[in-house]
Order: sequence, then C-alpha cells, then structure tokens
Amino acid sequence: MSEAETNPAEESIKHSIRKNGFPEKIVRLPFKPVYDACKKHGSSLTDVLDKLQDEQIFGKIVGNHVEFRARDKIDLKAPDGKPSDEFSWVKGAANLKGFQDAAKDAMGKMTPEQMADARKMIEDMSDQEKMDILKMFTQRFDSGK
Repeated sequence: MSEAETNPAEESIKHSIRKNGFPEKIVRLPFKPVYDACKKHGSSLTDVLDKLQDEQIFGKIVGNHVEFRARDKIDLKAPDGKPSDEFSWVKGAANLKGFQDAAKDAMGKMTPEQMADARKMIEDMSDQEKMDILKMFTQRFDSGK
C-alpha cells in the first residue's frame, strides 16, 4: 500500500502504538480516541483494524480499550488452559435479540461509573454510528467460532 492510500487514522494508530513499544509490547489505546480518529477521517474502526491486520498489526476491542499485538504476541489459547471469557458476552450476539440479551448481561456487571460513561458515549453517537457499531460486532465476533 502506498503512502497516498494510507488512512490518516491508521497512521495515527501506528505512530501511537510504536511510541508505546509496539511490536515488542502489547499496546492498549483508549477506545474512544481511536474510534473518534477513525470517524474524523471518514473510516470505520472495523475497516481500519482490517487494514492494520494486513500489516501484521492485530487489534481487538478489550473493554474500553483497543489492544494491538504483533503476530508473535497473539495467544492462540487461553492462559492456564482455562477458556477465555473475555468476549463471552458476545456469544449469541450474531442477531439483534442475542446482542440485546448479551449487552444486558454485560451491563449488569458494570459499575455505575462505567454505566454512566457508556451511556454518555452512546447518547453522543448518531444513529449511523450506532448501526456501524452493531454491524462491527456482528461481523467481527461471529458466535459460531
């Protein structure tokens, strides 16, 4: 990919993670600024993560952060042989009803401060942004895998 085809949001993410030790370290960036940078530059977060993956930069949403790893830092099995419940709340979320049930379950485990932050973030989003996030979850986290 030539420099002219590179999205400014991708470049910003690459710059941020490299200054924080990537690829030697796993780097976590706050979700909202990453999401806002993508939005500002007219890209969806899913598209940016997919393009970064083409460059061996693997990003996934973990709580209120986007975590970036190099290929050699990807854990293919959960530590201590225990199944990871990191994304357990998205199991069954491939349809709207399943997504709603999973979201309610996840919200039940949030602190009041986390709930207030999530509510504020959602209230500030346009309808299109809300649909984009729903689309991102249904595409990125296939419950059948």
